[in-house]
Amino acid sequence: MLRFVINHWRRQRGKFILTLIGALIISAGLSLMFNLTDSSQGTVEQTLQKKWSSAYDIVVRPKGSQLASESNDLLEPNYLNGIDGGISFKQYETIKKMKDIAIAAPVAVMGYVKLGLRVDEQWDVPDKPGFYRLRETLTSPNGFGEKILSDEAIYSVNANQNARVADIPGVFTTKSTSRIIYPRTFSLLVAIDPEAEAKLVGLDRSIIPSKENSRYFTKNDKATEKANPNTIPILLNPNSFNQGTFQYSIERLDVPFGTQKQQNTFYSKIPKDFTPAFKMLNEIPSKTIKKFTISSKDVEQKFFSTLTNTPTKNIQSSRLDNATIADYLQLEITTGPLTYRPEKSPYTTRWSNAYQVESQKIQVTNPFLKDINALPKTGYRSTHSLEKKVKDTMGSGNDIYYSPGFSMNVIGLYDSNKIRVSKDPLNELPMETYRPSSADLVLDANRKPVNPAKSINTSGDPVGLLTNSPNMLTTLDSAQQYRGNKSISSIRLKIKGGETLSEKSDQLLQQIKATIERDPGLVATITKGSSPQPAVTKVVEQGKTLGWIEQPWVHIGAAMTIFRETSVGFSSVIFAMLAVAIVYVLATSYVSMLARRKEFAVLLALGWRTKDLYKIVLIEAAILAGFVSTVALIVEGIFSYVRNEAMNGWSLLWIALFSLVIYLAGATWSAWTIRRISPYEAIKTGEYAKAARVGLKLRSTVTLVLKELIGKWKRNSLSVLSIALPTALLTFFLFVTFHLQGVLYTSWLGQFVALQVGPMHYVTMGVAITIAILTTGEIMWQNVTDRRASLAVLKALGWTNGAIRQLIVLEGFLVGLISGVIGLIIAYTTIYVLYDLVPWNEPLLIGVSLALPILFGVIAAFIPAQLAARVQPYQELKDAS
Repeated sequence: MLRFVINHWRRQRGKFILTLIGALIISAGLSLMFNLTDSSQGTVEQTLQKKWSSAYDIVVRPKGSQLASESNDLLEPNYLNGIDGGISFKQYETIKKMKDIAIAAPVAVMGYVKLGLRVDEQWDVPDKPGFYRLRETLTSPNGFGEKILSDEAIYSVNANQNARVADIPGVFTTKSTSRIIYPRTFSLLVAIDPEAEAKLVGLDRSIIPSKENSRYFTKNDKATEKANPNTIPILLNPNSFNQGTFQYSIERLDVPFGTQKQQNTFYSKIPKDFTPAFKMLNEIPSKTIKKFTISSKDVEQKFFSTLTNTPTKNIQSSRLDNATIADYLQLEITTGPLTYRPEKSPYTTRWSNAYQVESQKIQVTNPFLKDINALPKTGYRSTHSLEKKVKDTMGSGNDIYYSPGFSMNVIGLYDSNKIRVSKDPLNELPMETYRPSSADLVLDANRKPVNPAKSINTSGDPVGLLTNSPNMLTTLDSAQQYRGNKSISSIRLKIKGGETLSEKSDQLLQQIKATIERDPGLVATITKGSSPQPAVTKVVEQGKTLGWIEQPWVHIGAAMTIFRETSVGFSSVIFAMLAVAIVYVLATSYVSMLARRKEFAVLLALGWRTKDLYKIVLIEAAILAGFVSTVALIVEGIFSYVRNEAMNGWSLLWIALFSLVIYLAGATWSAWTIRRISPYEAIKTGEYAKAARVGLKLRSTVTLVLKELIGKWKRNSLSVLSIALPTALLTFFLFVTFHLQGVLYTSWLGQFVALQVGPMHYVTMGVAITIAILTTGEIMWQNVTDRRASLAVLKALGWTNGAIRQLIVLEGFLVGLISGVIGLIIAYTTIYVLYDLVPWNEPLLIGVSLALPILFGVIAAFIPAQLAARVQPYQELKDAS
């Protein structure tokens, strides 16, 4: 039997070479596919596993704190500090006791306090009589220029001895002014659970040793409620993030004030109430006499060093040498999150998501903060002042506003750079408690690129775009005492288990999330496996566009999304390659059986048994499968040599099994055909398939081709299928490639992974195209071979060689067109089943599905067309006789 098979291939060298080429391509394709797929998938999963861990797995927030961007699975990079409580201590304890929770670390944003210094002997008011404005203006750079954070003033009167001084708050005589300045900066106070924070980020290991016995929180560090003032324990970060400047100026109001009469006249014009009085005085023009500046960074560093009795470092201003501090602080304001609105991206290829933030007028309920201009006039965050209104019992009858006050018990210093938090840009999460946020100015107001991009850092502006990290941490009971039982802003969770990137881990996370959200007042967001995604924000100040800033937003669940999409992609590649190979082998088996039908009929007539014919096709299948495995072994050896690693035995085993399955499928098809062969077919001539009757008038070459296609619809259906299936899979490849890139390039982790995915898809597509052309070519070749007699008749009737070629090429064109339509239907159906979408807005996919099969059909028809043109009528008549 083996000799018979070898002799048959020797006689049919042309078809044997074509079969061998097909087997070679299948073998190389399977080898490359398994190696590249195994390498790419291994790299992807290995990369995703490394980035699967994160600072915290789930973040719990109060209901209503979600942002509009979360519908796109995006979290703002600085969202935690903008949440003003909302979670109760009871809810926290419930979450903490859940069996799957390893760490529950709450954060309570208590609000902003002003850290202040007292600096004597600074105002040098002239002796000349006058009404002087002593102005303190705090400015800070925000990336677009200098912004005024506060513009406060008091008034000093240098008048005649007998002149009456107006009894107005904020107006003093020169002697009572005492030449004192009070530079103060806003600083955020946050409460934590010391034990949970130590487990989550290793805060206890970030303590800075000092002579003052710097230490971490203990269980005995609690807020004292009955002291006067109340005292709270403080862990202090001595590093300053402020970039602002205090500008001090002495201005003489431009009013007549030289004589006693002029002074009294001016006094009479000043309203008796504080608010209208200050409004009037602030509007009077003035002339600046003296001015000086002090950096807010110097103020903070002097405050921290004096508070902790540590040496002062790098303070530039000598005016602060003798400054003292007031360790009594007041919680003055809290701020909300930024309000983002979706915006059309200026460059969609770089930023798929764009937003807009616009400034708003700052409104607070404490009129004192408003009257003295202690806050910016506009900001990007909502503001709420913390005060208690009481009546003045000293006789004025006016309302007095008291902000909650406390005294600090600084127990230690910590360095936020020493905390145990991932700084990998591929999977870092917002940790505003320890890391200040940042941004880059990438486009100007006219959408022109800023090159190089300009870094925008945090400032001391509590209502600005980027807020500072807190310099002061206290215990959770302090938040409960000052802000109430629902003062917890968020809870960061680490879960037990789920260390491995898998569907099982995701199910565990989803289960915990669902359990938490059974409480209607809570919302849980899974942050494990998230990755930064660049997004651009349009910054608008009072209707005027300042520019566009880029920030790394948090793409929720990026790792799991990539894992699922690449798994579908890799699986589809394997299935596609196998499907194309099986279709090719089935098609070649069918064509081979058409060509050898008479041969097998003769063998049966000579006494061969059907089982003997089965053996022939099985031996052929086994030889070709062995050839595929041998080539795979060679390719695997090359891969191993290039990579300098051991050969992958599992890949070889899978390739051998798949090649055996592929060629056994072809042998099974051939065996089924052999069963239907009868010995009497040995004496038949011409074509074996009966043509179906077609009610189509013969008017042109096109109708002749259509009659041929419809008349032999079974055979031509296989030809159409042989093109349609590879085309459908090729279209699916393109969709997977572009869709996968859409998934991958939405995050920095995805961009890193994308470098490992692309080549594998394109190599497989190249192999699929080659096999599709071979399949089509062999079908067309056999069609021409079977129709040599009818083609000879056409030539005998006067058809030229060119007309014969045109007929066959047109047949290939129509087969390709029909295949394209069917392939498009198959591809879009597959896409809908796997991805639940139909990409009608992808003209490239539609164009490929129609154009490529037509191209394949035409290319595959070239050689058969040449063979058809060489048919000689007399030779066919001679062979028939």
